Order: sequence, then structure tokens, then C-alpha cells
Amino acid sequence: MTRRQTLRRKIASLLRHTGGNTLALVGMAMIPMVGTIGLGVDVAQWVVWKRQLHTAADLGALAGARALADGHPVKINVERSLAQNDLRAFDTDAIESAPTVGPFKDDDDKVRVVLSTSQPLPFSGMFLKASPKITVEAIAENAKTVPNCVITLDKSGTGVSITGSSTVDMNCGLASNSDFDATTSDYLKAGALSAVGTVTQGANITGDTKVNDGINEVSDPFASKLPMPNAQSSCSPNSYPLIKSSVTIGPTAGGTICYQGLQINDGVVTLRPGTYLIGASGISVSAKATLQGTGVTLIFTNTQTPFNSGKIGSFWANGSATINLSAPTSGTYAGVLMYQDPRTPAKNNGLKITGNSDSSFEGAIYAPTVEVTMIGNSDISGAAGIETPCFQIVALFATFTGNTSVSNNCPGGGGAAAFGGDGTIRLVS
Repeated sequence: MTRRQTLRRKIASLLRHTGGNTLALVGMAMIPMVGTIGLGVDVAQWVVWKRQLHTAADLGALAGARALADGHPVKINVERSLAQNDLRAFDTDAIESAPTVGPFKDDDDKVRVVLSTSQPLPFSGMFLKASPKITVEAIAENAKTVPNCVITLDKSGTGVSITGSSTVDMNCGLASNSDFDATTSDYLKAGALSAVGTVTQGANITGDTKVNDGINEVSDPFASKLPMPNAQSSCSPNSYPLIKSSVTIGPTAGGTICYQGLQINDGVVTLRPGTYLIGASGISVSAKATLQGTGVTLIFTNTQTPFNSGKIGSFWANGSATINLSAPTSGTYAGVLMYQDPRTPAKNNGLKITGNSDSSFEGAIYAPTVEVTMIGNSDISGAAGIETPCFQIVALFATFTGNTSVSNNCPGGGGAAAFGGDGTIRLVS
């Protein structure tokens, strides 16, 4: 037998041998198992990288929105944040203080940050010609850059209602801690309409009016800052004059005076500067009368002893009456024009504000437990030649209805116009 024949027989015998089959099958089975494990490692690595990139983008966008609110350079602050959160090498594809694409395009209250990275994966990198690219986007907003001049404190219903044929033109924001009804059939322009819940929009809101749903709750700017009214100990509330002619009334030297109420039927009634404690009969102003005063705070309370929360005064004026009132600029009630006793039950009618086209209200109306209503044919826009007033409302509810026309020009950062103007920074995408 030749050597060639012997080799052939050995090879044939080896091929007929079955002892190594199991090992071969195990070896082949390991191929997909190793691939699965390798892909699993790649996916986990991909998820970690993407999460790290998202974290950096989110923090960068928030830093940009904070800079936007504070009036600081957006790009510099975003880049500073990205440098501090460089958890994964990345490229900065975009930093925009008004997004150029997407649902927030051209919104200058938004900051958009886009980051990307492309690195080889441990397993699949052996089979890919190019590394896959991860791109993430984050958008943050300064949700309330406009200071508020109207704040409603109710948390369950519709805090602000602008309905009927109301015309509202305010260079400031209106904010509700619940929902907001802005369905007036007339003209509505404001710095912003904001709600913790939802702003129901009508067709007559101007395009430059910001609308913000889902804002953070706005705090009561007067909470714990104003003393509880105390008419019982500070004066003797026995008077309820019926005024039919022009007269000047009130305290001396900016002091305090109490009235059971004021009935103003005719003439020009001038209030001296000071604090007025008004009892259960409240203040009423008829159509032919004028009520005016500078440096005045009207506090609607109860003058009885013991205190009776069921008999607290309020304000009412005929739509043809002329009302020109301004709040003091210093002292305990600085900036407060009307103050409804916080012990007033919510079921009470609240304050009804109205007046003719020559009327103006300068200062805040604070009614934390009741509704303030701009009603009837009121036109609160300031008399001819008088600077348009800065009129503020902080109340449980605020309603603008009928043919109300309110023109307001609260300067940003001053007085009550600063309510809520610090901005709410949040991610929106």
C-alpha cells in the first residue's frame, strides 16, 4: 500500500468519525450569540451617549433661556454651560435664540441647542465603513418675559374672563392660576395671556400677544405685606354722607378716616390724600358725579364691633360717572388703590369697576377672596391729556365684559407691572 493510499484511508476514516460533531455545532451556535452580545453592548453604549448628549443640550438650552430672561448674551451662556457639561465629545451644530426651524420658528422667547457626536461602536464598528451619528435637540423658553398687571388667584375655575364685546389693550401680561377665557368678540391685545391651565383663545387676539399655557403658579404679590383692616380700633365709623354737590373730604395730613359708606349723587367729590376705611354701605357714584383723588387708598371692610364678615363694603359706579383716582407712592399702601378685606366671603359680589371715557385708575386693586369686574360701558383709558394709567388687578377672579374698554400702559419693571416679571424658565422640546 502506497503512502498516498494510506493518507486517503486516514482522511476517509476521519470524515466518518462523529465524535467532534457536538463541538462543531457549539462553535456555530456561538456565532449568533456573540453577535447578539456585541450588538447589546453597542445599543447600551449608544443609549448612554445619547443620554449624555441630551443632558448637555438641555442644560445648555436652559442656561440660554435664563440669559434671555436676564438680558445677558445667550450664546456665551450656552457655550459656558456646554463646556461644564462635556460628558461626551460632541459638536455644537446650532445655538439659536429664536429657532429657525420647527414649531417654535422665529419665537424670540425660545432658545434652541443642537448637538451631535459620531464615534465608532465597539462591535458594529468592525463592520461599518462610517460611524453612526447621534443628533439631539433641546428647546427652552423664558415662558413669561412680560410682567403681569392682572393676576387671578383661583386655582380651579376660570380665573380671567375677557368676553362679550370687551376691548382690552394692555402693555403688560394677564395671568390666571387656573384657566383663561379670552373669547371676546372685540379687540384684545396684551403683552401675554398666561394660564396654569389653558387659555381659550378667540379670533380677536392680536398676533403679537403671547399665549402661554401650563405656566407655573403665580404668587400673590401682596400676601402678608398688607395689614388686616382694623376699622374698629382706629376710628368711629358712624358717617354715611349723601353728597349732592362739589366738596372735598377726607383725612388731614395723609391720615386715616372711616365712613360707613359714601353716596355720591352729584358734583365733583375730591378725596384728600390718605387711607379711607369704608364700611358695609360701600361707595356708590351716580351718572352725573365725579370722584377724584390723588394718593388715595380705599379699603372696603366692616366697621362694626364685633367684626361682621357678612357686611363688608364694595365699590360701584355708574357707567357715565367720571372716576379719576391714583394710589399713594409711598407708605404702607404704596401702589394700592383699592383693598378688599381678605375676610370677605367669596360668595360676595366683589368690586365692580366702571367709568366713562375720561376715567382713569392708577394703582392696584387687591381683592384676594372676591371677583373684580370691569363691567357695563366702562372706558378706563385715561382722560384726554392725561398719561395712560398703570392699572393692576390682583383678585380671586377678574372679568372683563359688556362694552368694557381698558387701555393700560404699565411700564416694565416698575410698580405692580413687575408682578411675575422674573420669567419662568422651562424646557419645551
